[in-house]
Amino acid sequence: MEEEKDAILKYKTNKHQLRTLRENYPKIHLYEKPFIGTEDIRQFCYCKRKIFFRYVLRSPMPLTYKMEYGMLKHEKIQKIKNKADDHVQKYYNVYLSDAELGLVGFLDYFEYDGKEAYPIEIKTGNIPAGELINSHKMQVAAQAMLIEKNFDFLVKKVRIFYTKFQKFTDYSIDIEDKLKVMEIIQEIREIISKERMPIPIDNPAKCRDCECTKYCKRG
Repeated sequence: MEEEKDAILKYKTNKHQLRTLRENYPKIHLYEKPFIGTEDIRQFCYCKRKIFFRYVLRSPMPLTYKMEYGMLKHEKIQKIKNKADDHVQKYYNVYLSDAELGLVGFLDYFEYDGKEAYPIEIKTGNIPAGELINSHKMQVAAQAMLIEKNFDFLVKKVRIFYTKFQKFTDYSIDIEDKLKVMEIIQEIREIISKERMPIPIDNPAKCRDCECTKYCKRG
């Protein structure tokens, strides 16, 4: 038994050795750029610190009530069929990637009506009075970019289904939104590569239901 322990300890790396390795050897990726998910973009827009806790510290993330509720709703909504639009092609549970941009995403589903394609996102909250809040808009703009890359369509809108109201609402997506997504992807990469914790958000109310609260403490 002691011999086995000695053999294991021989191959263990202590904190000092690990730090030395990380400082002196380049990060290795199978692709030129690390992949960023569309959900990461939403989390970044909500609070940049979420990216730090998830991908730098790799902190375990407990499920919040909102997350559990959303997951249950998603399971039910996958079976939605719009009887009035049977001619529209629907693609459910689609995983798309763009190796050049370093972007990946899992789409609830997207539609193609013969003229244009657009992602369908499912939300459990209230319908906004005007435009989408920034975190949601950037998430769906990233999904639009993935559809463009993989299917060679120009995506100019997103359709969101609000489960609370059982209603679809369309929102426009333009070039400025897509350029902003590209900026966000770069910022996320910098947080991960530099391993620096961003400053806390200005709105402490967002921390109330955040799964990162116990790590953050807004310090």
